This record gives sequence, C-alpha cells and structure tokens, in this order.
Amino acid sequence: MAHRFQRSIVAPFALAVLLASGPALGAGAELTQLTISNSQKTGDFLPLWIASDAGYFKDKGLKVNVRYLKAQEGIPALLSDQVQMAGIGASDAASAEAQGANLKLVATLTPIYTFQFWARPQYASAGALKGQRIGITSTTGSLYAGTLLALKELGLTPSDVSIVPLGGATNVNSSLLAGSIVAAASHPPATYKFKRAGLVDLVDLAKKKFPAVSAGVWVSQSYLDAHRDLVQKVVDAVVQAYQREKSDRAYTEQEIRKHLGVTDQAALDFTYDFYANEVLAADPMPEAAQIKGNIEALSASNPKVGKLDPAAMMDQSFVRKAEKQQAMDVNGTSVGAHAPAH
Repeated sequence: MAHRFQRSIVAPFALAVLLASGPALGAGAELTQLTISNSQKTGDFLPLWIASDAGYFKDKGLKVNVRYLKAQEGIPALLSDQVQMAGIGASDAASAEAQGANLKLVATLTPIYTFQFWARPQYASAGALKGQRIGITSTTGSLYAGTLLALKELGLTPSDVSIVPLGGATNVNSSLLAGSIVAAASHPPATYKFKRAGLVDLVDLAKKKFPAVSAGVWVSQSYLDAHRDLVQKVVDAVVQAYQREKSDRAYTEQEIRKHLGVTDQAALDFTYDFYANEVLAADPMPEAAQIKGNIEALSASNPKVGKLDPAAMMDQSFVRKAEKQQAMDVNGTSVGAHAPAH
C-alpha cells in the first residue's frame, strides 16, 4: 500500500526482510520466514524474544527474525510490508493512524504505562522542574505520552519544561545519569541504576496502573486481511511466550541478561519482579481502554489523535483463538466455558 511513511525506508533494510518462504530448518519441514520489529531495547518486548529463542515461532512453522527498529522507521517498514509485524506502543500507532495508516493491535505485551518519572535530587519537585530539560525518545512514542501524564500528575504542563527528544531509550537513560537532562521517564533495568545513583522517583505510573499499550504487536490491515493464518501463528507463539515470562523466572532472567546486557543478579531480580508482578496482565488481550489511555495522553498535543476510535484499532480474535487452542492442548478436549472472557 502506498503511504507517505514509505519514503523514509532505506533499500538495504528492505532486501533483508521481505516476506518469503525460507529453506527447511527441521527434518523436511519448510518454515515461513517473516520479520517482526521491536521499537526499543527494553523488557517490554520479552515475549517476542522468548517466542524466538524458546522455539515457539519455529513450532508454529515460522522462521521469525525479531530485530530492533525504532518506531519512526518500523511503522513505514510495516506499511510497505518490509516487516510483517511491528512491536510498538499505541502512542506511535495512534500518531500514524492519525496520518492515514490503518493498523491493528493483535496482542498487548505491556498493558499499562510501564514508566516511572525520575529526577536528579536537586530537581525532585514540580517547582524545581520548571524550565528544565526533560528527556524523551520522540514526540510520538509511549515514553512521550507517559512523560506528559507524569507532568500532569505533578501539576505541570509541557510548556512548563523543555522537552528534548533524544532518540532511543538508552540515550535518555544515559543522559539522565550524566546530568545533561534533569528528569525522564524510564523503567527497569535502567531505574535500578537510577536508584543506586540517588535519583528520585517522583511519579510511579506503573503502580498507578494507568491503562496503555506501552508495547504491543501491530499489523497493517492489508497484511492481516491477506495473511490471517500467519498472524494467528505469531499470536499463538506470543501467548505461549507471555505465559512463560510470567511463570519461569530463571528463563526470563536469562533472556533479560541476553537481550538487555544485565549481569548483576540484583538488577535481574529487580527487572523481573517489576514486569512479572507489576506490569503483566493475565494475558496479552488487546483492550480498547489500553489504546484509549495513549490517545488521551497525546490528544492535547495532537488533536487528530483525539478523534480516533480505540476499539477500531484492535482485533481480539487472535488472542482468543490462541488461548482456546492452548486450553485444548492442555485438557485434550474442547474448552467451551473455560475460554477466558473479555
């Protein structure tokens, strides 16, 4: 589908990720090859990494390349079918939708704002923050929406501070520790270092349980219409990985170590406990209230976003079917009333 976002995609990336049927990796089995992007190197995307590393994608007949691609690049890649699905937050998706994209959320990886708003000690009050530099990744992402919400909780408006886009979350975290910004929203494992460095957690959005899609699996409507079977297989694997993340601390901490470079055991425990105990829901079911949370946070700065219908931006059928199949695999019978109600 032709779209204004496509112009920012570089050709070398396109060559690497076009949808194709890959050669057999198993004993005579032919795997379907596709690419899923993830917009940040954070624990929000653990279900995608687990699904890949634990072999859940492969079990579904898929050879999936999970690769980092910032949302500002991942959305154009998604719309031009250079990636088949994108791991992004609803804030980025809503910003794209307001410009004419047609995206569907098929699984919610993190169903609340996962951010805590941290400040250097001398700026740890609403009054001290006025006129100071606050770091964000971009003016469209979930971290930006979370920052706006945190400022609102402090009785501040965006015009009260200087909001500075810094690119990836790693840049934001490093800048706060270095002192080139005075405050920022973040989450574990970065906030473990913030705590040890004496920074102050001013607003813990995660504990407040504000609904949002900080990270989810999105697909273009055109790809969904043409490849419902492949979308279902991906969601099947993601649901399995989501439950593994919640139930298997040792394996999940191994994945955190591998993908986020966390080696300190205390930091690993701190990160796992945050996601497993504070963030994750019972399942990755998309909900309109989650998307609405992102829309409301952005609507003041982008009126077009405020006109979106959150219910039209999601499809619950894939998680429903995945959970029903999982229950059948466990029980060996039709689940009927045992299927989760949403």
